[in-house]
Amino acid sequence: MDYKKLLCSVMLLGSIGLSTGVAYGEETTDSTNKTESSSMVESSKVSDETTETPSTEKTNETVDSETTEASSSEQPQASEENESVDEQEFDELGNLQFHHPIRFEDFTLAPPAFRAARSAVNTQQAFINQVAPSAKSLASSNNLYASVMIAQAIVESGWGGSDLSRSPNHNLFGIKGMYNGQSVTMPTWEYSEKNGWYQINAKFRKYPSFKESLGDNVTILKTTSFSAGNYYYSGAWKSNTKSYKDATAWLTGRYATAPNYGSTLNSVIETYKLTQYDSGGNNGGGSTPAPVQTNAMYRLYNPNSGEHFYTASTGERDNVRKAGWRYEGIGWQAPKSGTPVYRLYNPNAGDHHYTPIVSEKNHLVKVGWRYEGVSWYSGGSKPLYRLYNPNAKAGAHHYTLLQSERDNLIKHGWRNEGIGWYGQ
Repeated sequence: MDYKKLLCSVMLLGSIGLSTGVAYGEETTDSTNKTESSSMVESSKVSDETTETPSTEKTNETVDSETTEASSSEQPQASEENESVDEQEFDELGNLQFHHPIRFEDFTLAPPAFRAARSAVNTQQAFINQVAPSAKSLASSNNLYASVMIAQAIVESGWGGSDLSRSPNHNLFGIKGMYNGQSVTMPTWEYSEKNGWYQINAKFRKYPSFKESLGDNVTILKTTSFSAGNYYYSGAWKSNTKSYKDATAWLTGRYATAPNYGSTLNSVIETYKLTQYDSGGNNGGGSTPAPVQTNAMYRLYNPNSGEHFYTASTGERDNVRKAGWRYEGIGWQAPKSGTPVYRLYNPNAGDHHYTPIVSEKNHLVKVGWRYEGVSWYSGGSKPLYRLYNPNAKAGAHHYTLLQSERDNLIKHGWRNEGIGWYGQ
């Protein structure tokens, strides 16, 4: 099967950067990440009592930096004669050349095998959360589908697992050449009918962040033209389509030669409900997705034990308040479906623990914690930070939407354990 050589040329551009002809939307930052609730910070005081609470895997890292690409036993080795660096950005017809660090056949809906020890859903959602804000803003401003853009980033970078997509390169789409004078040399897979798959070294564009990589992809989709007034990827624009499926069909055979490119993108979009990031309106074909249904998560504080308690139940909230807990308002909005977050109770210390990690839940049950079921669901783009207090007997773990509260607790000796789950 022919490899994903993406057919594309850019007229009037020596090297595609952030074209002045492309409108870039600005990302917005949720005010809840900037506003610190004094009552929340004051209530999270460190206790002098000590206990041992099982720690968990950190989930805030999207990619394990200690791992590498697929092993040499799984893929052909680069031949010695291909040690020279391919620096041709355009082919003889003027088409921009795309090369990729992984073979198209190696892509799966699941994250790469080296992340098997982590929660698969959390790893996938963490990557989506990284690219979705910029993709949504850029797509909305440029008559494109954010869902398609995110799906392409997932497929092209192997869930952000390729060396090319990781920091400091941030190249999500395998675009060759230089970006603002910056490039990185990487091995890439080539295909020919005579030789099959083989590896060469090539220069790829190096971006400051994922946002610039996404923006460069927008430039390609919006400006590529072989003749005046005819844009090669116009069939993927929202105004020229009825749905994202029309866009992925148009990209098949143009952006990538693989015949199942569009169906693979569709599977990613449908499996991870990426249409929630598409904006409706006059600039697109396709409807505005229904609002995500959420539950308010109530946060309460026990001044005697130092524990925080979280619940979506108004009845439980009111009963806990009657028992002397302080109500601290709504901590975050949780979607009504997604990755389950399990709730457990320690009958010895008297506190609760919350985790989306099945292995952690099972371990705590084995050592005497009581499993109390699914408390809420994880999903969305707002991280809930998880911290651990090594000096506390009860309430040793704390969870907060506020970066400022997280940072304040770290200053007071709490250990940062990364992202516990996500909310809306």
